[in-house]
Amino acid sequence: MWRMDHFPNLRSAVVCVVVLDREPDATRIQQIHRAAAQSIPRLREKLVEVPLGLPAWVADERFELGVHLRVHPLAAGAGIREVLDHAAEMAMAPFDHARPPWEAHVVTGMKGGGAAYVLKLHHALSDGIGIVQLLSMLFSRRREIDGAPFSQVAAPSTMPGSPATLRLLGRQLERRLRDLPRRVRSGYEIVQRQVRSAEGLSGAVSELAKYAGSVRRAMAPLMAEPSPLLKARNHRWRFETLDVPLAKFKAAAKACGATLNDAYVAGLLGGFARYHRENGVEVDEIPIGMPINVRAQGAAGGGNHFAPGQLVGPLGELGPMERMRLIGAQVSRLRNEPALSAPLALMPMLVSLPSDTLAKIMGPKMAANDLQCSNVPGLREDVFLAGAQATRLYPYAPLPGVPAMISLVTHGENCCIGMNLDSAAIADAARFTRCQRESLDEILALEAGPGGKSKRAIR
Repeated sequence: MWRMDHFPNLRSAVVCVVVLDREPDATRIQQIHRAAAQSIPRLREKLVEVPLGLPAWVADERFELGVHLRVHPLAAGAGIREVLDHAAEMAMAPFDHARPPWEAHVVTGMKGGGAAYVLKLHHALSDGIGIVQLLSMLFSRRREIDGAPFSQVAAPSTMPGSPATLRLLGRQLERRLRDLPRRVRSGYEIVQRQVRSAEGLSGAVSELAKYAGSVRRAMAPLMAEPSPLLKARNHRWRFETLDVPLAKFKAAAKACGATLNDAYVAGLLGGFARYHRENGVEVDEIPIGMPINVRAQGAAGGGNHFAPGQLVGPLGELGPMERMRLIGAQVSRLRNEPALSAPLALMPMLVSLPSDTLAKIMGPKMAANDLQCSNVPGLREDVFLAGAQATRLYPYAPLPGVPAMISLVTHGENCCIGMNLDSAAIADAARFTRCQRESLDEILALEAGPGGKSKRAIR
């Protein structure tokens, strides 16, 4: 992710837009972020290039909180549209590679005395689950009390200052050599499990052949053809929002024998189908990318713990229940794929390539999808930031050359959906958003069960 950050169409900024009911206290928000930076070493570290090695985290001896935390006043009476436009511009701006890759803006001036908090981090810092854990530390559970108690000042987890790249390369080689026996043992144990689960030599050969087939599927999954309607790109990000009541969404999914994620993805595909029909384009399916969480239970925040998943998204003349069934079956197969994480084994080798070569390999692969979507559990209780209540939390994942990157985070009693759209691929963002809203309304109408009626709709 970091190596490809030099290319505007492949940048990996993750943005959270938190809507607040009032402006947070300026002194308290400074104190919260200062405590966070002191307690979480990664927030005080930057990435440096290591020739022949991997990018390495080192302590930023020039770290200044004021460089990363700023106030951005809007024109008086501004609304969520102006906040989203500012957040999108902020997301598209390149990171300063000489500093830790994160920044936060307190956006003031919203009508009714409201405000927003926009947090931007490079994806190299963390995946969505880790970012929610970070926000949980920044937030408090009462308006009068500041965020979760931070520990004492923690030492950076890397070398201080800017050590010579030769020393960094030496450390990386030493770490790889130390880790080699574990990797060999892990591979041996996988083979051993396959053999033990089989009966006799022929069974063992059969099980190993199945695992090899799983590796092949993980490395080169079947894909649908991209939609001709969505082929244009200008790599300009536009942010849109949707809100779905969580309890009603869960009830609708349960009434259909599906999961919340099945209902969510089926709802998005229904929106794509409507958008295509209204534009006079007939498409039966589109390629989808979906991260599959491989984070160990109880794992600490930070880092990236997901494997890339590929789906064939059914459009055509299908109802929401049928889409849920088809999506659920594909996701179940993915999660149970023995070699799900096999593509991750290539990353250390790929990252050693020159940036131009890496971009030529990874760019087309990532841009092959028409939709990337993710679903991250959020915070269910009321939370506050420096005295201001967080009423909504919209997630925006990076747009690596795809037409739409759509993310859902549960927040309180709502599912907050952030849609990051390429403004050339999705030329009519208002129509696309309406199509998504109508499709999700159709899902919610199933709350009473197939054939039932529900008057509740999303905003």
